[in-house]
Amino acid sequence: MNRPALVLALVLLTLSTGSYSQKKPEDRITASALSAHVTFLGSPLLKGRLNGTPELDIASEYISSQAKLIGLKPANGESFFQSYQVVQTRMDLQKSGVVVYSANDSVILKDPVYNLNPQGPADLNLEGEIVFAGYGIKTNDYNDLEGLDLKGKLVIVMEGGPLKDNQPLLPEKAYYSNAGFQMKLGALLTAGPKAVLFVPAPSSGYKSFVDEMPGLAGYLSTKTILKGSKDNTNALMTLMPKILFINRSVADAALEGGKDLITLQKGINESSRPQSFTVAGKKLKIIQKAVTTEENFRNVAGFVEGSDPALKNEVIVFSAHFDHIGEDGGKINSGADDDASGCAALLSMADALQNMKKKPPRSVLFLWVSGEEIGLFGSQSYVEHPLFPLEKTVADLNMDMIGRVKEAADSTKETPMTGPDNVFVIACNQSKELMKIAEDVDRKNIIDFDYTLSGRDHPLQLFARSDHFNFVKHDIPVLFFTTGLHSDYHTPRDVVSKIDFHKMELVTRTMFEIGLEVARRKTRLVVDNPYSSWGKRN
Repeated sequence: MNRPALVLALVLLTLSTGSYSQKKPEDRITASALSAHVTFLGSPLLKGRLNGTPELDIASEYISSQAKLIGLKPANGESFFQSYQVVQTRMDLQKSGVVVYSANDSVILKDPVYNLNPQGPADLNLEGEIVFAGYGIKTNDYNDLEGLDLKGKLVIVMEGGPLKDNQPLLPEKAYYSNAGFQMKLGALLTAGPKAVLFVPAPSSGYKSFVDEMPGLAGYLSTKTILKGSKDNTNALMTLMPKILFINRSVADAALEGGKDLITLQKGINESSRPQSFTVAGKKLKIIQKAVTTEENFRNVAGFVEGSDPALKNEVIVFSAHFDHIGEDGGKINSGADDDASGCAALLSMADALQNMKKKPPRSVLFLWVSGEEIGLFGSQSYVEHPLFPLEKTVADLNMDMIGRVKEAADSTKETPMTGPDNVFVIACNQSKELMKIAEDVDRKNIIDFDYTLSGRDHPLQLFARSDHFNFVKHDIPVLFFTTGLHSDYHTPRDVVSKIDFHKMELVTRTMFEIGLEVARRKTRLVVDNPYSSWGKRN
């Protein structure tokens, strides 16, 4: 491929496949082998493995080369790759812009505008009178919207809330509940504006949305759907006012002569009173043009054929995703835990299984998918075009972020983490037999299973947030393994040096044991609580 990083891939490929002398197949699952794989896949050289980039192609070449060297059979005829297409929509920046105009003058700005509703790039032509609504907060004690007519207007709102001597003006509980997007939008949208334009407050230090929230800006800059699938945009959202993020330069150009955000925020904070007003004699026009292209992505799939002439037609799937989120503001999100750790586990388990003298009766598929971070597209494509019939697919054991131990910063409800001897197992009791197998393996091993994040009703919704869920929707029972959502999740701090490879070895061996037991059973797992029956029972 004529890329310097590919040379490193080939070197690591050679180093990570040395000779072994262990007697048990599972003894080939070692911390050092896992470390070799994660070190490459989580390297900054791969620039965060963003979907659609050459670096993600390098990651897939590495995985497929390792799979071939291990001795897996290619699952797609003679190829380890399974291609699929996505439709991506991006903003045409040359044809998009913002115009601020009056009877005598106009200003054209090429600053990008990011859409929350409609979500992502879209063809828009918004024009209307301008209202500055301060922080957009409406409470009994403080009301930015009092006396304003917002109907049909373009309303500029600063993020955050009013301050007094750098402290929240409102009582702490009221401040943090009313300064958030949800409470603001509740009051703003009922007033019937044409659009709400959120802008960073000067006190934040940010001048643009991309500087303030690079991850969200990156997500909203592209809209992706699987080719052939329907756009799942909520019809009700199309009836709501538009919700956009603008830069401070746009807001300053739109405000009345002699006023800017710095002056207005200072006035609010010093007087402890709203400074909202309708901008006289000016209008704002936002023009967006979107361009749509088709892109080719691919999964990697290899398998170990079962030893039983009949049962080898049934398959157990081990899955993980090899894509990540790329760069934010020039900083690389390496994704060592998310999910280079899961990919490495699959490679080590595949090596252990391939080196068994007697293979289990059923076949075992190792499936590395892309597109997870942008909508679970790789696994969706697989179940829509399976390499093994879904009616012959017995279970999916998915792993996503299995290499970390709880640290001091991991103490909130949003960052649940496990200790050195625990792993979260997320399920929804689709198969009592599968749950029984997991419990039996749990009792025999050092690693303890924690099911507290399981279920359809858990607030974090992890049961529906990784690739196993596409198997669930086809009534295939799953177990999802993760060590948790650490505070480094989706940040440049998710690096190889923070992986606990000893714990990762224990987790990987335990998952391997569960999969091996399922592959060896004389009878197929009974799915006594299939997804297709959910909602039909009390």
